[in-house]
Amino acid sequence: MDRLLFSKPVAVRSGTDASVREVKSVQGASEFLTDWPQAKRSSPLYQEAAELCHAVALGKGTAEEARVAFMTFAEEVGILIER
Repeated sequence: MDRLLFSKPVAVRSGTDASVREVKSVQGASEFLTDWPQAKRSSPLYQEAAELCHAVALGKGTAEEARVAFMTFAEEVGILIER
């Protein structure tokens, strides 16, 4: 299970109140992406992040690859919080 933890959490704005959420693992990123509004899922970066999280959960890829893809998606949609 440790192989699914991110080396460093990714802080993002979440929800309508823009609360801060720290995503610490592949599973957390996958859950965040699953909760992302259906109407906003057309981005290639969303698709890449979701696919990478799924692949890593199956043992194909690394948590760092999923983390980078998730961060890139979050930056693209303006929810990444730089720390």
